[in-house]
Amino acid sequence: MAHTNETNEPQKLEKIESTLGRAELYIEQNQKKLTYIVGAVLIVVAGFIAYRNFVITPRETEVQNVIWQAQNAFAKDSFNIALYGNESVMGFSEIVDEYGSTKAGNLAKAYAGFCCIKLGEYENAISYLEDFEVQDPVIMPLAKSAIGDAYTELGNLDKAVAFYLEAAEMSSHELSSPLFLMKAGMVYEKMGKKDKALEVYTKIKDEYPTSNEASSIDKYITRVSFK
Repeated sequence: MAHTNETNEPQKLEKIESTLGRAELYIEQNQKKLTYIVGAVLIVVAGFIAYRNFVITPRETEVQNVIWQAQNAFAKDSFNIALYGNESVMGFSEIVDEYGSTKAGNLAKAYAGFCCIKLGEYENAISYLEDFEVQDPVIMPLAKSAIGDAYTELGNLDKAVAFYLEAAEMSSHELSSPLFLMKAGMVYEKMGKKDKALEVYTKIKDEYPTSNEASSIDKYITRVSFK
């Protein structure tokens, strides 16, 4: 048995040397190609770093220097100025156009959508809010609910209730989720879907018993319980 191993050993070495030889030959033949590939990757990485340092970061700083004025107008309920600006304020709509790819520019989409709701520009509100995306358990559900408000005003109740339910599911918060569910229930009532409204109202009572909405939910449950 030992003799067989000794006999096979040179063959194994030859195979290993042959494999190494082919690898070396491949590298030698493709040296330029591999160099180009590595070089291209390094250029992409370096380009991204440069873009982040010299384009993204300065633009974030730049937009931060102007967005506060529109935010201030929004806080004062000056929604027209907040959205469209004036001679001294860059409005959210312009900020979205100029800086929409930045974090602050993305936030401006939400502000713009809320302004449009207040100004009765519901289709524009939907456009801004559907383009807004952020991983935030408070802001994002509010944006979804606002889209529901816009669809309610436009008479598209199916979409309205869908967004209210989505907002409630995303939030699962004692303060906001029952409110979104309440909106969904009332829209269901407008649609004549009392059974769906009952489901929503019952969910408020069972899952959020200490919420403000739950304190008066029995009368809504009674109302939709009768056919």
